[in-house]
Amino acid sequence: MGWQDRDYAKQAGGHGPVHRVGGFGAVRALGGRSIVTKLIIINAVIFVLGEMFPAFGRLLAGGVFHTPGGLIAISGWAEMRGDLVMSGQIWRLVSAQYLHAGLGHLFINMLVLHFLGRSLENMWSPRKFLAIYTLGGVAGNVFYTVLSSQGVIPSSLPAVGASGCIYALMGIVATLFPQATVYIYFLFPMKIRTAAFIFGGIAIMRVITRGANFGGEACHLAGLVFGVWWAMKGDAWWVRTAWRWPKLGQRRQRPRSTGFKAQVQERRADAQTVDRILKKVYETGIHSLSESEKKALKDATQRQQERESQADRIDRL
Repeated sequence: MGWQDRDYAKQAGGHGPVHRVGGFGAVRALGGRSIVTKLIIINAVIFVLGEMFPAFGRLLAGGVFHTPGGLIAISGWAEMRGDLVMSGQIWRLVSAQYLHAGLGHLFINMLVLHFLGRSLENMWSPRKFLAIYTLGGVAGNVFYTVLSSQGVIPSSLPAVGASGCIYALMGIVATLFPQATVYIYFLFPMKIRTAAFIFGGIAIMRVITRGANFGGEACHLAGLVFGVWWAMKGDAWWVRTAWRWPKLGQRRQRPRSTGFKAQVQERRADAQTVDRILKKVYETGIHSLSESEKKALKDATQRQQERESQADRIDRL
């Protein structure tokens, strides 16, 4: 298949490529295997169970309770707290991503996950999407922990939510597809790069001035920065290290460099990298490529040439 046959090279009505980020038309027919769908379901189920069974909610997210001796604050085992992370409870960097402070908080995060996440999952794979989504949230919570250790945020102040993950997705889409249009609050059309600058600016101002929800905004900002970094550098890193990521539900194995499975994985990763870079060249020109993207394209091309030369070789026994 040549690059002219790729989706990004097809035209709508002869007027050039059409960008639709997220819509229902971008959903793959994966049955129940879409990782975006699974993430939405998991987040929703945890929230509903916490509302239906208060003891379960307290176990995860703690809270402030009335006792005969007065009010007492109890920490849940899954919420984000900088002091507890620094004492060794590092699972909170991930577990807090699946807790939400209310129905509105959950709804907005899952809605954005639906519209941005499905397009990225289609472009990558469920495994790769889950890794990047999780790392975006971890980046936000690590920054939250650093600010807690410096006294900027009270070290015992809890935080919950997937917003660090969501802002990472926004940073990736804003970098890879800057001209894509999103609707803010379903009413105001805006280029996603502009939206990312606006929301990033708001986060910076609230962190500096310690405004409303400035701890959460710190997570937003770190997630956004991680997303931009990933869009610029991440694919090259993923190609170098993807073999180290175990497949979900399978025992981790170290592939042999000459094994068929390793070659298939390498070929698939190279194809994804080349497709993304050629799409960017088609949309914004070759001069828009970063040095890491040029290197990734060169390396993928060299590996393909090596595979083709091996295919032409005849072994004589």
